[in-house]
Order: sequence, then C-alpha cells, then structure tokens
Amino acid sequence: MTSRSLTQPWTARPLTLVAALGIVATATLGVVAHLAPDPGMSPLSLTISDYAVSNNGWPMNLAILVLGVTSLAVPLALRAARVEVGRLAEVLLLVWCLGLISSALVPTDPIGTAELSTQGYLHRYVSVAAFVALPVATLVAVRRLAVDPRWRAAVRPLRVLAGTSVLALLALYYVAFPGGRVMMGLVERILVLVEMALLAVLVVRLHRVTGGRASG
Repeated sequence: MTSRSLTQPWTARPLTLVAALGIVATATLGVVAHLAPDPGMSPLSLTISDYAVSNNGWPMNLAILVLGVTSLAVPLALRAARVEVGRLAEVLLLVWCLGLISSALVPTDPIGTAELSTQGYLHRYVSVAAFVALPVATLVAVRRLAVDPRWRAAVRPLRVLAGTSVLALLALYYVAFPGGRVMMGLVERILVLVEMALLAVLVVRLHRVTGGRASG
C-alpha cells in the first residue's frame, strides 16, 4: 500500500473521535440510568426500553439517542479513511444508527401496558433492526477488511464479537417468546454490552487507521 493511499482527509480522525465520545457518553448515561430506578424495577427482568420510559428514565433514552447520532460518524469515517467495507455493510451501519435514533424518538409503551400500541410495535422493530444490523454489517465488512493490512489485527476480534452478538440475539429471541421473558433484561444487557464492545473495536481501529498507521 502506497504512502499516498494512507493519507487521510482531515475529517477522518475527528469523526472517529465523535464516535468514541459517543460510546463513552452512552456508557456513562447507561450507568446513571441504573443508579436511581423507579421502585420495583429490576435490570434482570426489565428491558432497556422499559427503563427509558420510566419516571427516571431520561438518561437511558438520551443514551440511546446519543449512541445513534454519534454512530453516524462511523460510516462517514470509513469513507473518509478510504476503508472498503462494501455498500451492503454501509447500508447496515446506517440501519444501526437510524434504528437507535428512531427507538429513542419513538419510545415503547409504559411498563404494565397489556397490549402494545402501534408506537410500541414500531419501537420494538426498529430496535430489533438496529441490533441485528450491527453484527451483520461487521460480518459482511470483515470479508474485505481481512485483505487490508491496516485492519488485519482487528479482523479476529471483530469476527468473535459479531458472532457473539448473533448468539446473544438468538438467546434474546428465545427468552422473549418461548422463554416467557424470564431474565430478559439481563440477556438484552449482555447483547448491548457485546455490541458496544464491537463498535468500540471498530472505532479504535479506525482511529489508528486515520492516524496513518498501516498496522499494529
């Protein structure tokens, strides 16, 4: 790879910093949201969306919105850094971002609602689309990243985390339907932590790539 091909537009690194700050802010807000929940709320049984619509749930809803908005910097940084991931991966990354933003702007129904409203169903399916899109985008992208010397060190952890995300999604499907929602909150939080770790690996590597280092 020539030195010219490693030269990055000035926008590339700032975009990775935006994405990194978004991950940190999301994690911080997520922790804050669990510090003073409404009485009787348990993270083991209640979902993140349930926390977001509770009386003290604004930090959780803001966390989802922040993650969605700042994640938009990732596909932009990939383009700016001339990292080839393919059109499908780029579209799926946008689904991740827009799904999170939509789920924050269109919250689920209040806890205890007997039947989901149209808004509740919309929230459910845009959330599902987001959490499916990120690992699938990664699995699609690593096929191209594996031949890029700048990304070789990141390919294996990206594959492992994406595969773990798929397993967590299957576990979430099981507990949501045949499992009777037992420990659904715990399973969902495991999924979220894995996908945030996946996003963090992607962003950290992007930061190195936009610094002009081909390997490491």
